[in-house]
Formats: sequence, structure tokens, C-alpha cells
Amino acid sequence: MAFEDGSPSPSVYRDLRDNDRTPLLTSEESEEAAFTSDLHNNSLEATESLLDQKPHSWTDTSTWKAESWLLLSYSAPLICTYLLQYFYNVVTIFVAGHIGSDTLAAASIGLTTMVIIGYAVFEGMATALDTLCAQAYGSGNLHGVGMHVQRMVLLMAITAVPIGAFWICSPWLLALFVKQEYLARMAGRFLQVSLIGLPGYAVFEAAKRFLQAQGEFTSSLVVLIICAPVNVLLNWLFCFKFDWGLTGTALAAALTNNLRPVLLALYVLTFNRWTLQCWGGFSWNAWKKWRPMVRLSTAGTILNLSEWFAFEILTFSSSYISTKHIAAQTILTTTSVLVWHIPFSVSVAVTTRVGHLIGSGAIKNTKRVVTFYAIIFVCIGLFDGALLFSLRHHIPRFFSEDAEIQAIATRTIPFVALFQIMDAIIAGSAGCIRGFGRQSVAAWAALLVNYLATVPIALWLELGPPNLQLIGCWSALQGGMVVIAMIEIGTMKLMSWQKCVEDAHLRS
Repeated sequence: MAFEDGSPSPSVYRDLRDNDRTPLLTSEESEEAAFTSDLHNNSLEATESLLDQKPHSWTDTSTWKAESWLLLSYSAPLICTYLLQYFYNVVTIFVAGHIGSDTLAAASIGLTTMVIIGYAVFEGMATALDTLCAQAYGSGNLHGVGMHVQRMVLLMAITAVPIGAFWICSPWLLALFVKQEYLARMAGRFLQVSLIGLPGYAVFEAAKRFLQAQGEFTSSLVVLIICAPVNVLLNWLFCFKFDWGLTGTALAAALTNNLRPVLLALYVLTFNRWTLQCWGGFSWNAWKKWRPMVRLSTAGTILNLSEWFAFEILTFSSSYISTKHIAAQTILTTTSVLVWHIPFSVSVAVTTRVGHLIGSGAIKNTKRVVTFYAIIFVCIGLFDGALLFSLRHHIPRFFSEDAEIQAIATRTIPFVALFQIMDAIIAGSAGCIRGFGRQSVAAWAALLVNYLATVPIALWLELGPPNLQLIGCWSALQGGMVVIAMIEIGTMKLMSWQKCVEDAHLRS
């Protein structure tokens, strides 16, 4: 039985719950009740009542089939959601690439800066909601989910002030780092226009987590399906009909960003009012108890910035080779991030699942699903790498008509393909760590490894005596990913999982 929207009915989840004594990773021993604290006993009654309202991911499934189905039902709409969301950047790069190589290079600088000093900050902050909202929902504290989201929107509004100031001053600030000053001015103008869409982007990220914590992943997807053609239409109108060039594509994306949260609110009020069970209304309490959110937001932001800023440095460094190389690096980075959204989307589903289990106190089942997810992410990495390698001659042609840019990108893509394997594994481990509420581990690992080793080695291989150019850059990134993965996986093996449950109880 299923709802009209295609999601399983509560009876399906009851069946899955009834099967929680079937082991996930072994066929010989039966699963006992794996709740090691009074937390689960106190919240069980509240959680049981949720089963009669709408399906969600608290349910303690523990068979291979049930866990696979749950992960797939979460991941499929998430993959589409994040790919469509990144589609905006792809459209910008596509339009810029067909205007000219200088425009493509400026778009690369503008987009990378916009992501690092802007979108990556908000996405890093929103990962705190992946932890807080999922754990609150898993423990049965429904209104706590909405309260966490209110606090996050307020924190994002405060954070947007210095970000907006940087974007306004970016034509002069970027000129300090980019060798070609005219490219810096073009990229800065791109950022100034993009500032229009910053509020919409931030609110949509927070609202998306409000729904995801409840196991509802389709609303955001529907909104992005509607907004994607709107973005394409506005790009055509502004860039080609009005001949506004790079400014036009920035304005198109900004206006569509502001449209997203409006459509999401309308869709939820019309079709998914059941999700409002977690909304207790606006409250002055949203200004209180910020410490857990700020701590997790800071760690998530540091993690995102350390990774994206490494790409920014290497994008800028490629400008010291030639404009052709920075354009090729744009193609490679855009393609890599596009493919990375597959494991990242699955990792968001994993965060929600692990967060629910930790919030309910199910330690033994959490250990089993984490092992299961490790296998899944290795397979995803191998698939992504094979996909890029097989399309290495076709991808550059999609973005640029310049034969030299195509050649540079084509011979570097095999190294980008190898990079995808470790990138997927790290996405999986980071997703689990977010579910535990231990973002600081991933943040410190990325920060120290990237800036003490990966970036310096990449610059030396790219611009130094080896003169490996973009191949050296991606080879160093691959090596850094291996070290980060070892740190994150080792941390999960050594940390106290019971302490994670206790911390989740305190935060909820």
C-alpha cells in the first residue's frame, strides 16, 4: 500500500518495524532491542504515534532489503534535488562558455567565489540542521524540529551581512588575487548582481532540512523541477535576447533563487500540510539556546570552506598558466562537483537515517547500517569514476568549442575520475559523522590535511619544477582525500557511540 505521492504507507513501515529482529549483517543471530539508555523508553510512545501520521525514517529496519529500500527511497529524490540545484551553475558555465573563453574564465572565478564566500557557508551551517532536526525527530520532539529551523534562519540572516559586503566589494578584492584584472572585474560584477538571490538561497536551504528531517524529500524536488526551466528561460532572455552577457546569467539565477522558498511554502501548504506537525509557530524562544547550533554550524562551515577554498586556490593558480587552463579547470571542477552530488545526496539521506537512530538510542542498529553504507559508497565512487572516464572525450565539447581547452580537459579527466572514488567514500563517512553530531572531526581533518599538505603539494606539482599543470593539481587532491578518509573512518571506530546518544538527548 502507498500514498498517492508514491511514498510507502504507514503499514509498510510497521511491517519494517516488526522485522527489526532480522539482522542486517548476519543471518544467524537475531536482533535484540538495541536501546542502551532510558531515552528510547521515554520517547517510544511519542514515536509510535508518528507511524500513524506519515512515513518517516525513525523506523528501525534491519534487513538488507528493508534498509536498501529505505536508503533508495530517500536518496533518489535527493539526488535529483541536488543535481537540479547545481544545474543553475551548469547553465551559467554553459552560457558563459558559448559567449567566449574570457567570459567562461570570469564565470569560473565568480561562481567559485560565490560558492566559497556565500553558498558553502550557508550549506555548511545547514548541516547542523541535518543533525539537530533528525535527532529531535527521532526522539519524538516534533516542535523542536521547527525551533531549530527558526534559529538557523536567524543565524543565516546575521551571517549574510558580511557575505553581502564582500560580494559588493569583490571587483576590487578579486583583483588582488587574479592575475588578469579584467577577469576580476567581470567576476566581481557577476557577484554583485548575484547578491539579489542570496536571501532566497539561504531560506530554501533551511526549509529543505525541515522537510528532510521528517523523511519528506519530494517537495524540494518538485520546486526545483519548476524552477529549472524558469532559470533557462531567463538565461535565454537576459543573455541572448537582451545581450546582457555574464550579468544576465547572474540575474537569472538570482531571481530563480528567490522564487524557490516561495514555491516551497505554497507546495507544502497545498499538498504536504502533514509536515507542519513539526511547526509550532514563530516564537521568541528562537533567540535562545543557540550554543549547540552555533557549534555544529561552525564545524560544518569550516568543513565546507576548507574544501571549497582549496578548489578556489587551485582555480586561481591555473590562471598563472594561461586563460585556456583556467577555462579547462572550470570544466573539470564543474563536472567533478556535478558528479559529486550523487554521493553527497546519498550522504544526506544517511545523515537523516543515522540521526534518527541515534536520537532514538538504537546503537546496535546504527553500527550495522553504517557498515552497510560503507559498501554502498565504495560502489558509488567506482561508478562515478567509470562514468567520467568513459565520457572524457565528450564532456569538454559540451562546455566549450575551443579545441585547445577541450584537449587540456580531456587529458586531465582520467585523474578527475580517480578522484571521484575517494570523494564518494568521504561523502559517506561525513554523512555518518553528521548523523552522530561530530562535524568537528571532519572539519579539523579537512582543514589540517588540505592546507598543511594537499594545497601546497598541488601548487608545487602544478606550477613548480614537475610542471604537471592540471594533472598535478588533481593528483594531489586525490592523495589528500585518502588521508582525510582514514581519519574520519578511524574516528568512527574509536569514538563512544553511547556518548553521541546522550548528546543528542541533551540537544533535543
